[in-house]
Amino acid sequence: MSRRPHKFDPARAEQLEHPERQEFLPNERVLDLLDLRGGETVVDYGAGIGILAVPLARSLPRGVVHAVDESPEMVGRLRERVERAGLPNVRTHLVEENRVQLESGVADRILAVNVLHEVVGETALAEMRRLLAPDGFLLCVDWRSDVEREMGPPREVSLSPEEGRSMLEEAGFSADPVEGFPYHFAFLARPAVGATGPAGEGP
Repeated sequence: MSRRPHKFDPARAEQLEHPERQEFLPNERVLDLLDLRGGETVVDYGAGIGILAVPLARSLPRGVVHAVDESPEMVGRLRERVERAGLPNVRTHLVEENRVQLESGVADRILAVNVLHEVVGETALAEMRRLLAPDGFLLCVDWRSDVEREMGPPREVSLSPEEGRSMLEEAGFSADPVEGFPYHFAFLARPAVGATGPAGEGP
């Protein structure tokens, strides 16, 4: 895949809170797909300002959310949001050089919303594979390049569902599609049978 990653501009963070987002990418629908029981450890990879991390934490009364992002500005705003919400079960982390300071296999679930097109050609998916427990799964949701829309990143920097699946498979996942989003594709991705596991056990 020859295209370059397209990074979200933190100066546009308020757009993430626009009510229209809940019409085409409702938090409830996304979190339902995680099939949570309340005690899981979940990594929200590319958590931004916590649009999903906060309701996710509230759905895990016995669990933990590790909310991670590569933008120091976004992580700062995320921490403020978590503090205002009074959520002791959220841990925030800055991704540095596509590495998260967490142990391998720590995550029962990983949530990656609108992340794939930002990490083309990088090693973020390999890092997610490292963090994921052998029996866990990654929920990956991203903007489609093959539908007309007036919001989101430009279509030329977005991915087709086929490109998204290919990225996941190359990183050692098997990917099952999930329908129901008008402008996004979604996959439930699990460690592929026979795929090489993450190297090393430390952060």
